Amino acid sequence: MTLSTRTFVFDREGRLYRFPAARYVEMLSSPQALRIPAFASQRVRAAEATVELVDRLPSQIMRLVFYMLEFDAAGVAQADQLMQQTAAAIDIGLGERGAKDVVVDAASRFIVRGGRWKPTPALEKTLIAAALGELKCELVHFA
Repeated sequence: MTLSTRTFVFDREGRLYRFPAARYVEMLSSPQALRIPAFASQRVRAAEATVELVDRLPSQIMRLVFYMLEFDAAGVAQADQLMQQTAAAIDIGLGERGAKDVVVDAASRFIVRGGRWKPTPALEKTLIAAALGELKCELVHFA
């Protein structure tokens, strides 16, 4: 058994696109190097699926995470903002395990909440089908 991560986004019209894995990582590590003009000045819904592979074929969804991804006027992903939300989510997870404090610092919760979305059952079904390879979707085009 191996795991694969697949990343998707919905555009304004609700069309589903898949990020090529290596290009997505490159976009997050060097945002200025890869632009997506079609997403310029937009905040789009994104989803990350962790898929179990059996004999290199998708078997089941292990985890789905839904988040917002913002782009500036040139189509450059706001990677710092996404990393801030990810760090805040980790902070919440670590804090809740061992915290015995009465006073809670809610800053991380607000950061995380602003970067998440909840899909409808139909959208979640579409994402699962795409992640399992049952539904073809376009790849994101970089400039």
